[in-house]
Amino acid sequence: PRRTLRRRLCQSCALLFSGVGVLYGVIGRFHVEVGGEFFAAEAAAKTKGIPCECIDVDMNRFWGRVALATAPTPQNLWSSLRSWLAFPRLLLRCMFPPRGNVDVLGSSLLHALSFPLRTWVAFFVAGFAANCVMGQILQMFSLASERGAEVAGVFKAQAAEDRDQFQQLFLLALEIYLFPQLFEAVVASRDEAMYRSICDKSRQHQAERVVVVVGEGHSTGIMERLRA
Repeated sequence: PRRTLRRRLCQSCALLFSGVGVLYGVIGRFHVEVGGEFFAAEAAAKTKGIPCECIDVDMNRFWGRVALATAPTPQNLWSSLRSWLAFPRLLLRCMFPPRGNVDVLGSSLLHALSFPLRTWVAFFVAGFAANCVMGQILQMFSLASERGAEVAGVFKAQAAEDRDQFQQLFLLALEIYLFPQLFEAVVASRDEAMYRSICDKSRQHQAERVVVVVGEGHSTGIMERLRA
């Protein structure tokens, strides 16, 4: 869908300050191709005259999901807690996937071993740069929260070490809350959206057979929904 200039600017700033824009920008500077499989799939479909459709969410829906998932509502707080309680079970399933599921860890290891040195350097530099950007943003949040709590009388600092400890605890609590919610917005909810899009596009084209190209992290979630 078309986006207004204001929305484009907001989404671009969100990409930049979340570290995602920095990550992909640095990787691109090393001339490492990211997402080439999607362009290859589109080119192959055009060559054979096969309809090619996008099944992922657009940028408006993506950022809308992120905003809804990260808002500190009681429902989201409970969802984050439930996610951490389920984490050991999900980690075990990831390490020992059931028959018929994609072995994400194993295939990721094989892919990583096949990377050339340039790709490794690009990932390391990009990850470091994105971490620096995101780290500074989180430090700003923790500093503002500490000052606000001190002014409101909720927290009284006797020394600089007390302020540092408060900021560290605040960052830890923020990360514990955000990690499951970001996973829900970026991965799990997109699995559901792509599954529904596959069903809709298949009915729309009356297709008896389809080829779906997705990132490895989404394959298991989509396949589980297709088998359900």
